[in-house]
Amino acid sequence: MHIIQKVYFLILLMELKIIDDKNTWNSFIENNNFPFYSFLSSWEWWEFKKDFWFPVLRYGIFDNDKLVWVLPMIKTMAKRWTYLFVPHTPLILEDNNYFDVLEKIKPQLIEIAKKEWASFIRFNPPVENTKENYQSFAKLGFRNAPIHEHAEDTHLLDLTKSEEELFMQIKKKDRYYINRAIKEWVEVINSNDEKYVDIMIKMHQEHSKKVGYHPFSKEYIKNLYKHFPNNINTISTWYNGQIESILMTIKFWKTCVYYVAVSDIKSKKFSPNYLCQWEAIKQAKKDGAEIYNFWWVAPDDNPKHPLQGVSWFKRKWWGYDYFLVHAQDLVVSPKYWITWAIETVRRIKRGYYYKIKN
Repeated sequence: MHIIQKVYFLILLMELKIIDDKNTWNSFIENNNFPFYSFLSSWEWWEFKKDFWFPVLRYGIFDNDKLVWVLPMIKTMAKRWTYLFVPHTPLILEDNNYFDVLEKIKPQLIEIAKKEWASFIRFNPPVENTKENYQSFAKLGFRNAPIHEHAEDTHLLDLTKSEEELFMQIKKKDRYYINRAIKEWVEVINSNDEKYVDIMIKMHQEHSKKVGYHPFSKEYIKNLYKHFPNNINTISTWYNGQIESILMTIKFWKTCVYYVAVSDIKSKKFSPNYLCQWEAIKQAKKDGAEIYNFWWVAPDDNPKHPLQGVSWFKRKWWGYDYFLVHAQDLVVSPKYWITWAIETVRRIKRGYYYKIKN
């Protein structure tokens, strides 16, 4: 019998409980048709975070013993502040109003934050970017976070189409790159062998120095393979014995995320990174994914946005943009404003911004 420890409060007819069972958590997500989720919503992600000494709180909201909401929180302790973070969750059953439930549990969330000595709670909600949704968060006392944490502006590809349909919707020039790479005998390797993982990590860290972004650590990437052993693919393309591109995807249930990628293109006439991406899409479909999430893209066509170059490549694969509400902060103590000032300066320096859609 699964043990679900009851904690804190009775919320009208709803109960907030800690969930300590993987099957209860993942089955809730897998058995319901949520419009957006990712591997960040999974039980495995929270186990991954625990490896880095992040305290994890996994709550469920039950209505008459029926689980209607999953709400996990990571306790993040930085040098100057502590906060609770909720990435790509809460996920709620469609017959419950997201903001009505949030309003009911808000006092309890604040109480939990105070008990954990957190100065704020940051939501990275799986809620679509609309003016109305921003207004609903504001009415509940949330404010726009000074900076993002995870992907908010995403680009999705529907994998329920046939492989032929997916290929034909790619632009003619880009199909040429794929076909030409095949004719040139570009080798495609799909292997999570340590050799290829180490190559990807080395290229990722070297590329970060050239472009100027903060890379994932070796430990971070290695631990992803530890916690998602059957749901990660490492795909690379090689020409004349030299690596041209390599990428990693992470699948959870029906969504596959294009998470890490780096290339060193020497054969620009047929750019093997197009073949690499096409093989990743085909593999995701073969593995049962129905959505291929290209992860972060720029919110507009501004050439100065730090992600504009990679966004241009991601949007070449047809698909559609799916923008989430920007991260929302629920302020718990005045210490929050120290965080706000530091992160605002950081965001301005990096050149990131978000847009509210109509």
